[in-house]
Amino acid sequence: MSKKATKNQEPEATYTERDIVLAKVRGFPPWPGMVVNPDSVPPSVSKERPTGKKATFYCVRFFPAGDFAWLVAKDISKLKEHEIQAYISEPHKKNADLLAGYRIALEPEKWEKERENADLIAAEQEDNASVDQLDSEQDEDEKKLSKAKKRKRDSDAAAKPKSKAKAKTDKKTSVKGRKNGTKSKEMVESEDDGDQDAEGEGGDVASGAKAAPPPSKKLRRDKDEDVDVKMESDPEARKVREWRHKLQKALLGSKGLPSPDEMPGLDQLFTTVEKYDHPNLIDYLSFSKIGKVMRHIAALSAEKVPRDEEFHFRTRAKALVEKWHTIVDARKANEGGEAAPNGTSAEAAGASPTQNATSTAAAAEGENGDAAGDISMLSAV
Repeated sequence: MSKKATKNQEPEATYTERDIVLAKVRGFPPWPGMVVNPDSVPPSVSKERPTGKKATFYCVRFFPAGDFAWLVAKDISKLKEHEIQAYISEPHKKNADLLAGYRIALEPEKWEKERENADLIAAEQEDNASVDQLDSEQDEDEKKLSKAKKRKRDSDAAAKPKSKAKAKTDKKTSVKGRKNGTKSKEMVESEDDGDQDAEGEGGDVASGAKAAPPPSKKLRRDKDEDVDVKMESDPEARKVREWRHKLQKALLGSKGLPSPDEMPGLDQLFTTVEKYDHPNLIDYLSFSKIGKVMRHIAALSAEKVPRDEEFHFRTRAKALVEKWHTIVDARKANEGGEAAPNGTSAEAAGASPTQNATSTAAAAEGENGDAAGDISMLSAV
């Protein structure tokens, strides 16, 4: 038997989760990392997983940056402790990142916790961005609707003719006000008053009034960050946020309609949320943004919610938003009308100030419809 045949029969090395390895990637020196569970990697990494090949690919996460790579066994070797110590103790000049990677490889537990926290924060920011994007799209639609109504009112007002008595008075005043080509004192004062009235009613700032200074955004941001840190350490707050994640991914995600088989599980989750009560409920609503998600679920069309005629998810979402609005208003009344923590009493229940204003206008004009048509009404309490 030839040496080549013997070499081909050698069993391929295998690796398990959390093995510390030295991996080779083209264009880089051999780099220390850890074999990770391929089912736990982010979606963007999972999409790059090679398919349709006979070779076994392992997912390696490198120290210290946390980058991923899909590698075959021949590009990986287990990194022993004495090899790590030998590299760290070598006197010659080293790449700073590579040296940091070897040091982490010696005791990776602390690094793992730091990366886990960073990954959770990144995932939360991504989820919040998607919810805020939904809100911004709806806010933009509501602003366009509000501007269209305002233009219509202004157009109607401009088209309305003056009464004959008013036109006659205006003409008489104009003739009387001019003498020898100059305006009388009374006419000048009258026009000045008119300008002030117009500016006070339709201008940016009323005459003689000082513009209010802009709010301190930094102060608000610092306060929000303090509250978020406090909520992150509260297991109940994190639990409510996890409910929001599940609902958002199932019913508002970008992967298409959920499977009808998932609906009984979502029904149980809805029931859990409906029965949930806690003294800090309003704070949890604001932190988790579950109210916003419920508002968007209520606005979905029937064809986007499988088995909705059986479980009534849209109707239940709308009822939850209205229930939370009632709780928020009761708290504000007990506190003498002061704003809820973070100044987000409306947001806690799933409504923005713009949507509250829109819903009030809609209620005044008698605009009613189904859950998709009158979603702004959810904000009215």
